[in-house]
Amino acid sequence: MKSLSIICQKGGVGKTTIVVNIGKIFAINGIKTLIIDLDPQGNTSTYLDFDKNNEFILTSQDLMSGNKSKEIGYLHENMAIIPSNQSILKFNNEKILGGSVLKKTIDSFEFKDFDVILFDTPPTMSSLVQEALSASDFYLIPTKPEFLAIEGVSQAMNFAKKSISNQININPVFLGVILNQVDTRRSSYVDFENELSYLLADKLLETKISNSVDIADSPYHLKTVEDFKDDSKSKIEFYQLANEILERMNINEKITQQSHY
Repeated sequence: MKSLSIICQKGGVGKTTIVVNIGKIFAINGIKTLIIDLDPQGNTSTYLDFDKNNEFILTSQDLMSGNKSKEIGYLHENMAIIPSNQSILKFNNEKILGGSVLKKTIDSFEFKDFDVILFDTPPTMSSLVQEALSASDFYLIPTKPEFLAIEGVSQAMNFAKKSISNQININPVFLGVILNQVDTRRSSYVDFENELSYLLADKLLETKISNSVDIADSPYHLKTVEDFKDDSKSKIEFYQLANEILERMNINEKITQQSHY
């Protein structure tokens, strides 16, 4: 089992979209995936049309409280979710003293049947993001292709490094930065990509996710790229991203699109 946090203190960079679509692609292709939502907004659950307030289902608040008595919610035979809602806010500003509560709970839980755990995190630099990092093997930072975003990427990287350095035996690997909502027609895009490539070198993922109306509207329609046609640019790009993430996480799997049309 390997775990990955998607982090960025800026909202609107596509964390939830990446988590949901990558999770669905993994699951459809036989990789047993657990999504843990740590965002009080609970957008992951909304996107997946899952009841985040079901009192019988294990929530991220339960994990943070050490409560393991409830059932995990399944969306697919290979895809499960631990949802979040506003009640997790009480953990948002708590200091991590004596080690990560989330890591301890996950280490003692029966999650070994899962191949991958994906953490969706709030758009903040807070204790909940620190908890996700502490419980992860890897972390990934999405960003928009805008010059002001470089500062945001730097802030997220520094926050992650500081959070990790304050914990004993916690050392998640920086998987890299993924450019999301890319519009190559913008005159500034090439300059931006070149600068980010110079700063990050091989930590800038090769895959880029294009700006797409279909992707932007998909949460409203409760759709993922798996519902798109096989020749959809967005579907092809997300499959490329899924494979690059697996490769960077040293998971020996290669997945291909499965035609539904």
